Amino acid sequence: MERSIRAGVSGFIIAVVINLFSPVYLAFIPSFFAAIFSIYIFRLGALKDGLVAAFMTYIFNDGIFGTIGLATLYAANIPYELTVDISIVLTPIVSSITALIAGYVGVWLAQKMKPTRELQPPLPPPLPPV
Repeated sequence: MERSIRAGVSGFIIAVVINLFSPVYLAFIPSFFAAIFSIYIFRLGALKDGLVAAFMTYIFNDGIFGTIGLATLYAANIPYELTVDISIVLTPIVSSITALIAGYVGVWLAQKMKPTRELQPPLPPPLPPV
């Protein structure tokens, strides 16, 4: 479980970096690729661990950028008016479905990865002559 939490935090950091350096709003795409990448790098083989990492990546990324967006409106003293349209309704649904897909794909890729080669233990020193 500890590895999945580390993978989720790493995925969140990767998603934030992608979002900060992209010139356009990419919606859930940075979180999707960051979750898959972090699950793959941390070699999370269990679906439960992959889903924990993917959902952590998505929730933290969406929460941070939602907070930053609202804080910039507050700092600029711009009133926030919410108009409910289809994108506001579908965004959380699409985000959670893509988080499930990212967790599954990341675990699938991690399981396909070849295991690392273990080093042979060194031979014991030779016995002294008698």
